Amino acid sequence: MYTLIVFKLIWYTTVDTRTNLADGERLKNMGLCIETERLRIREFKKQDKRKLHTICSEAYILKWMPDWNITLEQREKWIEWIQQMYTVSTKENVRIMMAIELKENNELIGMIGVGNKEEVNNEVEIAYFISESQSNKGYMSEAGIAMSHWAVDQFHLDYLIAIVELDNYPSQKVVEKAGFNKISKKYILNSGEEQEKPYYYYRFYNPNLNTEDNR
Repeated sequence: MYTLIVFKLIWYTTVDTRTNLADGERLKNMGLCIETERLRIREFKKQDKRKLHTICSEAYILKWMPDWNITLEQREKWIEWIQQMYTVSTKENVRIMMAIELKENNELIGMIGVGNKEEVNNEVEIAYFISESQSNKGYMSEAGIAMSHWAVDQFHLDYLIAIVELDNYPSQKVVEKAGFNKISKKYILNSGEEQEKPYYYYRFYNPNLNTEDNR
C-alpha cells in the first residue's frame, strides 16, 4: 500500500504487483482496482455501457474528444475490447482504460487510463474524461494522481505523457495537479481531427527512478 502526501490519497491495486511488467511481460490480471479517498478506479463491465454512453454523448466531452461520438453498439464493442486488453497489455503495447466511480454510491462518473500514443512516437499517454455534472470537484485530479503513479510503477515506465489543447484550461489543471511538467508545444494530427493543431506536451516522470531527466 502506498500513501501519497498530495491530497492525502491512499491507493492500492488488487493486481499482483510483486511481478511488475518488464519487457514483453503480460499484465497478470487479478481484478484490477485502484482506490483513492473518494474514488474507485476499476475495470469496465458490460453493464456500464449505457451510463458510459450517456457520459460520452455530453457536449462537454465531445468538444475535446469528437472521435468518442459513436453508437451504443460500438460502445459495447469498445468495452469488450478493453476487457481483453486488461489481460494482454505489455510495456510495449499498453491499453488500460478504467471506469471511475464514486465510492459512496458506486456511480460511474468518468474514465481514466493509459495507452500508447501513435501520433507521439508511441509514447504512453494518460487519457481521461469526467461527466460535466461531476467536474470542478477535484475528482479528476484525484484519479490522475493515482493512475499516474500506478502506471509508471506497474509498466516500469520512465515517464507518462499528456497532450492538452492550448485552450483546454481544466485539463491543463488536471495534469499539473497530478504532477505532470509542461515540456513543450507540439503540432499533432490527433485522432478525430482533420488537421494538425498545437498541443501542450506534458510528462510525468517516474518518481522511483533516480535519473537526471526525473524532475
